[in-house]
Amino acid sequence: MADANEYGKALLLLSEENGRAEAVLEELSDIKAVIGENPGYIELADTPALSSSVRIGLISDAFSGIDPNLLNLLKLLCEKREFYKISAVAGSFVKFYDESIGRLRVTAVTAVPMTGAQTEALKEKLEAKTGKTVVIENVVDPAVLGGVKLRYAGVQLDGTLRANLTALEKKLEELKV
Repeated sequence: MADANEYGKALLLLSEENGRAEAVLEELSDIKAVIGENPGYIELADTPALSSSVRIGLISDAFSGIDPNLLNLLKLLCEKREFYKISAVAGSFVKFYDESIGRLRVTAVTAVPMTGAQTEALKEKLEAKTGKTVVIENVVDPAVLGGVKLRYAGVQLDGTLRANLTALEKKLEELKV
């Protein structure tokens, strides 16, 4: 059985070959949204109670009109009863697609929503540091207290007030007088 990264990479390579990578990206987003609204669809697509041909027919009917390679992937996942992997495959596709076009998705966790100017300043700073086009998603978490926590490409930078206070507390504990 192939894993989600293999499926995502293969789909990207096929869609790039056909000049449809961006369209497939949008279609995957739509599919994830549809499945998010109808979680029972995954169970239906993976159920052994229905024959493979019936399940594949349901996929064909539900997703007709999408990129043929994407539709074939959905059918393959359904045939192998691995349709539950579609969300992970989509995430993998996005990751590889972003890498191929030099895009970096960053999550900025703050106590209050960032202003447009703050977002733009952070974006410019990160683009200068990474050399990539940065897309920032601001997530509000009141537990942060202040500052910002950044997550991107497996990296987490914690410049929050809580992290600074914790670091200060550790230093004070080490200073035993």
